[in-house]
Amino acid sequence: MMVATLHPKALLTPKELAEAIGASESSMRRWVDSGDIRISRTAGGHRRIPLPEAIRFIRQLGAPVVRPDLLGLGEIGGVSTTPAGTNDEELLFEQLRNGDERAAKGLLISRYLEGLSLPALFDGAISSALRRLGDLWHHDPRTILLEHRATAICIEAVAMLRGLLPSPADDAPLALGGAPQGDPYLIPSMMVGAVLSSVGFRDVNFGGNTPIDLLAKEAVERKAKLVWLSVSTEQAEATLRDPLAQAARLLDHHEIRLVLGGRHHAGLVPEELRNVRSVASMAELDSLARDFVAGKG
Repeated sequence: MMVATLHPKALLTPKELAEAIGASESSMRRWVDSGDIRISRTAGGHRRIPLPEAIRFIRQLGAPVVRPDLLGLGEIGGVSTTPAGTNDEELLFEQLRNGDERAAKGLLISRYLEGLSLPALFDGAISSALRRLGDLWHHDPRTILLEHRATAICIEAVAMLRGLLPSPADDAPLALGGAPQGDPYLIPSMMVGAVLSSVGFRDVNFGGNTPIDLLAKEAVERKAKLVWLSVSTEQAEATLRDPLAQAARLLDHHEIRLVLGGRHHAGLVPEELRNVRSVASMAELDSLARDFVAGKG
């Protein structure tokens, strides 16, 4: 599936970042010289700031982005001026219902730049808006078209947010996952991959309709440390229980953690296996992943 993106700049000059956040060049030089902003250098010795590092600094500083175009994020222009106290869940719902792609993407990216975490965005505005849109078809079957459009917009928005994250280290622990056979949903696993990447995993998302047995074998072959499975369809439960238990035992034998989540995963958790964890939210996944990376999991 082709995913459209913004065109963020890979590298910024200190002047571009200063202008993007409305700071003086002298302040930017001070932040760079003190190590508050990590830089790279061109072959000619010129200072450059990788975009993910600029994003990290913006979030840490709480700086307003007054010139998002200088970051290659022109679509978020004006979104950060939304009045304080605005209900983002309601706002995103209306934007998605109206098919307002620019506004919806801009809202989510702007809130991330303002410091909201990926789990908060995923558990909050995105999940709430998509759930409400999915419920509309009970009243009018034609609204399924709205849901499909909203899903496409959210897929692109999550991909854009993912693109603002730094690349994990080459030796970072590997996580593999997806949604099982019979489950076509893409967004939950995309969100899982983004959360895991944000805390230091290298992640590989195989998307929807992923055979569980092949996923487990791939994890063993590639020496993964964690496997996730997002179960969003109710009808999948009955056919998943046995193959999931077999896959969990294989992973346990190789000391690979299996994380289960999604709206319909609760009845699938093989309680007798120590390597299986159930998570009810992206925030819970974030906490579990951070403990794992820190050696506490």
